[in-house]
Formats: sequence, structure tokens, C-alpha cells
Amino acid sequence: VSTQSTGELRKKALRSFFSLKRMLDTTALSTSTMLKLIDSLVKPVATYACQIWLPATNLIQALAKPRDERPNLSRSAGKDLLETTHLKLLKWVLGVHRKTNNNFCYGDSGRTPWAIEVLPQCFRYFERIAKPTQTSPNDVNFLVYQAFCEQQRLGLSWHTKWQSVINTYGNPNNILTAFSEDWKTDLSNQGKMSFYRTFKDHIAEEHYLGLKNWAYRVSIARMRSSSHDLRIERGWYTKTPHLLSSRACRFCCNIEYLEDLEALPFPEAPFPETEEHCLTECPAYHPARSSLSEHLKSLIMLKEYGLIMNSIHMNEFGQYLTKCSRIRNPKEK
Repeated sequence: VSTQSTGELRKKALRSFFSLKRMLDTTALSTSTMLKLIDSLVKPVATYACQIWLPATNLIQALAKPRDERPNLSRSAGKDLLETTHLKLLKWVLGVHRKTNNNFCYGDSGRTPWAIEVLPQCFRYFERIAKPTQTSPNDVNFLVYQAFCEQQRLGLSWHTKWQSVINTYGNPNNILTAFSEDWKTDLSNQGKMSFYRTFKDHIAEEHYLGLKNWAYRVSIARMRSSSHDLRIERGWYTKTPHLLSSRACRFCCNIEYLEDLEALPFPEAPFPETEEHCLTECPAYHPARSSLSEHLKSLIMLKEYGLIMNSIHMNEFGQYLTKCSRIRNPKEK
């Protein structure tokens, strides 16, 4: 029943989202405005009556287990219909594709799973109905209290899971801390996010999301999340991902030379088209790089990406990434 309920709520939430999407010009709205609209118009639909069905989700089931047996909360959340809906909307707001790493979405938006965001109201609901009521036997509050007592007496899953979560963590802030720790652990085990880890180690909204230019915001988000069109990423989706040509820089490597390297026992691409190669080394982007301010240029060459993302140069950096993308894709507007 819970799966059917969450499935129906997901469908209704997505209908709300698509209706909203048709009316919005994302290039004209700030990230914070889009998130506020989603929180106001889509989230209430997706989380309707969550106090009742939330214990059936993977995240709450993980929280109900003893701490030493608890699976990773970041991974558990991503398996729930509620959270897949949330992540779909976050990726749309950030301007990245649907296969983008979920931990990036949490890390850069500063947001946590919807199941964690609604925990305060769920805890209050549990505590409220657990209090004895002196109202008439025909009153709704009395009937709800009787149902609660029956759940407790029979040890049914709804009551036992909520009670276990409350007893283990006490308040939602402790759960938020546990999720942040698991987010960091999961991020450290993901090879694809190695570039992201060089400048990101905690969940917090990033300053670049406040840029007015939509194209610059998206360019930075795609570079940070490795959801770009560089071959180190796109090469894995080709018909021949094992070949050096699928990962080598399209500007710096000769195809015939790469074919000769393939014959070696352990071939490696001499110039893999990585984020760092694009930003600091590839000569194809020299015209875009030469137009940068000296301070930003020095930060890029020193690979101080963390400083760049939180500096006065964010707008200029976004413009630089957009120019690089147009060099790779001349037909791109």
C-alpha cells in the first residue's frame, strides 16, 4: 500500500512540476527562486501525509537500524521514489543531466533528502498522538490515540520504526549530521568524483548558484560535477570505451599515434581530456585563457579551484567555461 501511495504522489508531484516547467523561463530565474517554487508547489504534493507512509522508505528503515548496522544514508535515500523525484528536480534546477552524481546535487545545492527535511513535522506528529486524550470516544483525536496504542501493543512496524529512530537520534539535527557524514564517506568512494573532491568536502549551497547568467551557472555546475562533454566522461558511453581515443584530448592527440600506442601492454592516453587538462593545459583553449584577468589566470594555473569557486571571479570563470564549451562545440549557441 505504501509503495502504491508514494507512486501516486510521485505522479501528482511530477504533474505539478511539468505544469510549472511549462510556465517558467529558467534562463531568467535565479536558482533560489526556482527552488522556492519547487518547495512551495511540488514538495507539499510529494510529501502529503508523509507521517503515515515515510517509515516504509529505505531511508527511515536504514535509520531504524542500530548505528553499527546502518547502511549508508546517502545511498539509501537515492533508492526511494520520494527522493528520486527530488533529485530529478534538483538536476533540472542545476542544469545537469539525469545521470549526474546525486552527491553533487546535495553538496552544491546545500539541500538534503526530502525525507530528512520533513522529519521535524513527523516527530511532532508522533509525539502529539502519543499523548493521552480526554475527549469523547467518538472524537477523531481519541480514535487516533486508540490506534496508536494498538500499534504499540502489537509492535507493528509503523510504531516500532518511528520509536527506534526517535530513541536513537533524539532530534532531526542529529540525523542531519549522520547524513552529512555518510555523504562525505560515499563521496570519498566514488572515483568519478575525484575532481569534485579537490574543492568540496561538506554540504553547503555554493556561491556560483547566485550568478544571474544562467549559462555561466550551468557551465560551472557541469564542470564541477563531471557531467560535461569532455572525453574523460563521455568516452565511457561510446562503443569503444577501452580505446585510448575515447579518453584522449580531441585537440592534442593524433589518432594514428594513439593506434600505435594501443599495441603496447598497458597503454595510457598521453593527454587525457580531463577537467584539469581543459582548464590549464590544452592549447586549444589558449585564446579563452589569455583573455582572463591575471589573478584568475594564476589561480587556474595553480589549480586553486576551491578559491576560484568562492571568489569575485566566479562570473568570469563561468564565462571562460562557456567559451571553452563553444570551442569544443562550434555549433553551440
